[in-house]
Amino acid sequence: MKKSLLFPLLFSAAVLVSSCGPSRQTVQNSQQMYPARTLRTTEPCIELANAESEFLRAYGTATSYVEKTALNEAERDARNRLATMLKVAVEGAAQDYEMNANQNNSKSASTIGEAVMTQFVSEELQNTRILKTNIYDLVDGSIQVYVCIEMKSDENEMAQKLDNVLSQDNIIGIKYDREKFIEKMKSGLEEYKQKNMQE
Repeated sequence: MKKSLLFPLLFSAAVLVSSCGPSRQTVQNSQQMYPARTLRTTEPCIELANAESEFLRAYGTATSYVEKTALNEAERDARNRLATMLKVAVEGAAQDYEMNANQNNSKSASTIGEAVMTQFVSEELQNTRILKTNIYDLVDGSIQVYVCIEMKSDENEMAQKLDNVLSQDNIIGIKYDREKFIEKMKSGLEEYKQKNMQE
């Protein structure tokens, strides 16, 4: 009687022990395949674009099956990012000027913004250089490109050029107001950059 009860118990225990072994091994194997944490590295072109610099920078990216196309599109993307950054800063400075100008100003924020964009920003955007290019071959055979570009004019040169544009045709006649506009634009650029770094 005792022998008949003992055999099923021993069999059950053997099954339990043998089933625990492989599952423990599976957990260990999965930990080896997928580490507990993986360090993410930032794309070097993005890192360079976000680094402290006297020159305004931006990165761009594009993917294509043709390398030249990917390079051109990535550069265009970077210029578009610079343009957006400058446009936001110009519009903010123009609105601030319209509200706080020292004189009765006949020019609206949109008029000032348009003049700065066409006479200053468009020229500066053409005056950029590529700092870094990274090219990746993807598994589907396509090519991904990242580029980092920067303006050739530093902050002081840009401020001087902007002052010249604002004084032409009396866009902003008073020097003090021009200086405030330039300072507001600088802070707008910095805010935009900081916000994009956090996203």
